[in-house]
Amino acid sequence: MKNRKILVMGSIAYDFIMNYSGNMNETISSDPNNQIFNLAVMPETKYKSFGGTAGNIGYNLSLLGASAGLITSVGKDFVDLGYQDRINNFHDIHFEGIVHPDLFTATCYIVNDKNKNQLIIFHQGAMVRGEEINLKQKYPEPRNIKIASISPDYCPAMIKWAHELHEMKIPFIFDPGQVTPEFQTTTLKDLIPKAFLLIGNEYEISMILRKMQYTKEQLLELNPNLIITKGVKGSECHYHGKMFHVPICKPSVVEDPTGAGDGYRAGLLYALARDLPFDTACKLGSVVGSFVVEKIGPQSQEFTPLQVKDRFKMNFLENITL
Repeated sequence: MKNRKILVMGSIAYDFIMNYSGNMNETISSDPNNQIFNLAVMPETKYKSFGGTAGNIGYNLSLLGASAGLITSVGKDFVDLGYQDRINNFHDIHFEGIVHPDLFTATCYIVNDKNKNQLIIFHQGAMVRGEEINLKQKYPEPRNIKIASISPDYCPAMIKWAHELHEMKIPFIFDPGQVTPEFQTTTLKDLIPKAFLLIGNEYEISMILRKMQYTKEQLLELNPNLIITKGVKGSECHYHGKMFHVPICKPSVVEDPTGAGDGYRAGLLYALARDLPFDTACKLGSVVGSFVVEKIGPQSQEFTPLQVKDRFKMNFLENITL
């Protein structure tokens, strides 16, 4: 794996998270015909977090000691607000996308109220230029790449990258996530068999099944490798006709679940890139995700490979070689 790296396609974004001590439902006003809508809140706290699926996965891969390239389109504030410098400090993780100086980096504004209601506004920004990234031109020696993942980004770019990876014979994880509603049924039927693995949470996989009018058994005929993450219930893992359940790895404390799924994907990618058994890869995903929830924000956790080995053994009663 020393000379073969991981490619991570997905968003890089700034998250601005605010907390409001009141109830947002009490601030909503609309006319009787629901033609006019107004919501005004005054959050008491605000903090900026580095986020996005590729950014989060890349951060966890750096802590594991992997070599990876991050692929997406970003704007001028990628440099101005410090994300580029942050990635430059990751261990052997490199931004290999495009910076568009005339646009802004994707940004997510999140307001949480006292009742756990959440208001989310997401600005795609430079992500909409993702189709300009040509993987076949960027990586003329695909044999140097061990595995790739396509996580939520601009939908047309995700489709383009999936076709390019398939043509380059690079195995990839297809992770449509919250972008799932944007995919046409015919596109899903085309891309899922091309992927090495399909991954999503219960809601996302159920949405795929509804869109395709498939049962889970039919989906597994299309691609026998499937992971369904189920939050505190762990993950349901299918691999070439075999199914097994991986429980969550117990964290020392739970502060914030944001980014736990990206941590899972980082552990999964790292293990698959090192040719570890599939069940071990899923377990490592569970372990890495457990470190993420111990801190507020998706890139605040710190862990070492030794800590990962210890927690792996403590939870699964077996050793892992990293």
